[in-house]
Amino acid sequence: MFDIGHVFAFFRKHFTKKDLIFISGLIILYFLTRLINLEQLPIFNDEGIYIHWAKIAWHDASWRFISLTDGKQPLQTWGTIPFLKLFPNNALVGGRLFSVATGFLGLIGMITLLFYFFGKRAAKIGGLLYIFIPYFLFYDRMAMVDSGVNAFFIWILFFSVLLVNTMRLDVAVIFGLVAGMGLLAKSSVRVFLGMSLFAPLLMKDLFRKMKVSKVISFLFLFGVTGTLAIAIYNIQRLSPFLHFVEEKNKTFVMTFGEWLKDPFAVLFHNLVTVPYYVFSELGWVIVPVGFLGLVGLFQKDKRMFLYLCAWILIPYLGVSFLTRVLFPRYIIFFGSLIVICAAYFLSTIRNRKILLASLLIILGSAFYFDYSMWFNYKGIIFPDTDRGQYIEGITVGYGAKEIIQYAREKTKEKPVVILADGNFGMSGDILDTFLKPTDTISIVGYWPLGDTELRAHQWELKNKYVFVVLAHQLTYPSEWPVKLVQSYYKPKRDSVIHLLELTK
Repeated sequence: MFDIGHVFAFFRKHFTKKDLIFISGLIILYFLTRLINLEQLPIFNDEGIYIHWAKIAWHDASWRFISLTDGKQPLQTWGTIPFLKLFPNNALVGGRLFSVATGFLGLIGMITLLFYFFGKRAAKIGGLLYIFIPYFLFYDRMAMVDSGVNAFFIWILFFSVLLVNTMRLDVAVIFGLVAGMGLLAKSSVRVFLGMSLFAPLLMKDLFRKMKVSKVISFLFLFGVTGTLAIAIYNIQRLSPFLHFVEEKNKTFVMTFGEWLKDPFAVLFHNLVTVPYYVFSELGWVIVPVGFLGLVGLFQKDKRMFLYLCAWILIPYLGVSFLTRVLFPRYIIFFGSLIVICAAYFLSTIRNRKILLASLLIILGSAFYFDYSMWFNYKGIIFPDTDRGQYIEGITVGYGAKEIIQYAREKTKEKPVVILADGNFGMSGDILDTFLKPTDTISIVGYWPLGDTELRAHQWELKNKYVFVVLAHQLTYPSEWPVKLVQSYYKPKRDSVIHLLELTK
């Protein structure tokens, strides 16, 4: 029977007023770091897609599973809708607040996990690290699902340990509900759930005394967890588009048959790329501290050492062997594992001066990365692949907000039609993100957009302004019936968004 009094009694027993003040400070600090200049970074291609889906799903219940049409699970679409309702005139903020919220769940998960694994000291340190590590800071501020995937990773890891330690049915049920929600976020959550099967490694004297009955009991409870998770996942069968998820997965991950034909096709590249991405986005300095934490665990708690090593090595090898398309956001969970190990190591330092110095070095280096995310996005220190996606390349929506603002001013004279170069992501969906419900602006996406499409809209010039947005080419043919209004160049000037006005 649930008794709220037991919850308060637990907090009174384990946390002092100073502890609660410290945790409250962490929460305030979290939201400050996530909300400062939240709109500063220009909109990214995928953000435009996801926010557009959420808008459609909000206004048309028959399209609540719209993300499945592109093989993406619907949790982000559903989770973004409440924030769009709160900010109907600023969809970018609404979309990014979804990740701020999931990042907060990740922070609470990190504190909870570290408290349960290693104690209160590690929980405080881990919470502080989570807030400032650039890997988490960046994706907690982007309208993408990866912050949520990382949060589910943390909670699944926690519940796997809690389940094997308690062997309780209620824990298995809650674990199943959490895992099921995670499966509605992204396919990679399947890996986290599967890794939980290694939790019996934590059983005491497992190798000296094969506790068959206890292992069987765990597997039974885990079966309850898996059944609930799969049941929740199958909600998606209400849509006829569920099969696109597996088709989409084949774009990023090799099938078993493909792997057998060429087992080493991506292995050697990924073996190097995975740690480079993870270490770079963590800010480098915390990485050796994390490895020291693993060494410390080997000396103090070999069972936990083996379990965490399994969570590091098996996904690392799996990603290295099978992943054909790899971006840092896909492997953010490795960052959480390093933070967990680093927090453990720092919590074992008893000399306060050494601990404080260590934290200042780690947090100082992290702040060096973080500063640009708040105040100078063009200077963000990330691998070239992420700078290309979020700062410099075709997928960055420089000028999109300004284009809609310009068009909104023009609607004071007559309605506006925008012909967008691209009807998925860049540039149609990105422009749609900045529309307000009261706008008399219609966006028509074409791919490709050429002379024929332009001339097909010339008849509208009698009663409307018709603007053209080009995002996939540096120049355009001189014979097109358009005149240049404004060009928005990316930092390297090798990519640009042109705003043109259609003429007769």
